[in-house]
Amino acid sequence: MKNITKYIAVSMVALLSTACNRDEIADVNINPSFPTATEPIYLLPSIQSSMALGIQYDARFLGKYTQNFSHSSVGYIWDLYGYSANSDSGGEIWKMAYYTIGLNLTQAIDGANKNQRYDIAGLSKAIRAWTWQVATDYHSDLIKFDQAFTSRLTFDYGTQEEAYAEVARLAKEGIADLERTDGKSDVSYTAKGDLIYSGDKTKWIKFAYGVLARNANNLSNKSSYNPDKVIEYVDKSLSSINDDCYVPFSGIANSDTNFFGPSRNNLSSFRQTDFIVHAMDGTVFTGVTDPRMANVLSPSADGVFRGNPLNTTAGTVAATRIPNLWGTIISGNSSTPGRYLFRNTADFPLMTYTELQFIKAEAAFIKGDKTTALAAYKKGIEASIDMVNRNTVVSTVAPTAALITAAQKTLFLINPNVVPTAANLTLKHIMMQKYVALFGYGYVETWTDMRKYHYDPLVYETMVFPILSPDNNGKLAYRVRPRYNSEYVWNFAALQSIGADKPDYHTEEMWFSKP
Repeated sequence: MKNITKYIAVSMVALLSTACNRDEIADVNINPSFPTATEPIYLLPSIQSSMALGIQYDARFLGKYTQNFSHSSVGYIWDLYGYSANSDSGGEIWKMAYYTIGLNLTQAIDGANKNQRYDIAGLSKAIRAWTWQVATDYHSDLIKFDQAFTSRLTFDYGTQEEAYAEVARLAKEGIADLERTDGKSDVSYTAKGDLIYSGDKTKWIKFAYGVLARNANNLSNKSSYNPDKVIEYVDKSLSSINDDCYVPFSGIANSDTNFFGPSRNNLSSFRQTDFIVHAMDGTVFTGVTDPRMANVLSPSADGVFRGNPLNTTAGTVAATRIPNLWGTIISGNSSTPGRYLFRNTADFPLMTYTELQFIKAEAAFIKGDKTTALAAYKKGIEASIDMVNRNTVVSTVAPTAALITAAQKTLFLINPNVVPTAANLTLKHIMMQKYVALFGYGYVETWTDMRKYHYDPLVYETMVFPILSPDNNGKLAYRVRPRYNSEYVWNFAALQSIGADKPDYHTEEMWFSKP
């Protein structure tokens, strides 16, 4: 029997040796109709659209923490600064970073480097830096970077300080790749897959500097904070609203329709808050009605702009009922026009010139250079007004919308309650105008600001908090727990090591906001 077995084994080896070599055997497992390696330009559209969707999905929950909007009825857990236990609610940014973008971005970088497409490698690294910045500002500690996208089944966590260092490293490396003049970089080739900047390397370099500006400015409570470096990064970043970073949506198919648009009907139970209304109706900026309010927010049937406090019923009286973000009181559909960034075909901003100018204003203010701070502050407001006009569809049907005129813009900017002298400029001016400018898209950045200043009522005037969720133990939210199905189901031991198994983990202060 042993001899027979030996004979069969030897015969099989001989047969395989004469019939084919190893490469030929490997070719058996390759289907030419379904290649395993995809050109980077074909990965970019999915990667870039996922950047917008990751923010938008989770904005439904984070928008309650920032008081951009509230639920139309009481008892909604996120209105109480709590979280949905045993649920992926609030976990889309995590999914974006590690799944929908994650490995695709690694493949894009590797493929681009292999083919000497250094522009694609550079913009991909800038996107990864943005991804990690958003993820750590939202969740805090992240999976160790040398373990992510490997064959491991469980993962250890690194610190937020390490995440911030990785963001800076990637952004700078991306800039270096984008500035390379060797290789096979070709704007016409890259434009085939680049939905955002159509292969324009100069704009991607500016985007990467914008990531560096956020990264550096978020550390304003640290002794290492360098406002001059922040200002330098801003000055190298977006130079006008023409550089704004938008993910486009055509609205032709559901998958290419803005997640906030009425067709997808994801916001029918959401209402603008009293906090955003007070920031624009003259309550915070004494007696000055913001010209952007008529285009960004929605009035009740009687023409009055009202906001819904967190954990409060929006009301049902026809004349005073607070509309949803599309300007209606009914569910959305394909025939509902929507408003501002809440339209089916509205492109979604990921980074804007107005945001960067407010970052510069804040850094200069902290430095003590109020002249520079005031100039950047004013540019931020001007750019925000221009951005609102860019995203306004003129309508004579209620709720109406008209472009903000040059006269309205000038009148607003010369009012000393809005734009004071340099000597009278305050942190409240800067942060509240930044809050208004980022309404509807800058959710993570707005929340980062609020946590840096520990929800200070002297900075965020008129912000009122409801009775908090029992899990909070009287504390406000400072982080969102890792995605349930990614971590609590499969990686629980690692979560225990960072305290994420505790009910009040979401209230633990972030590293970036501590001294």
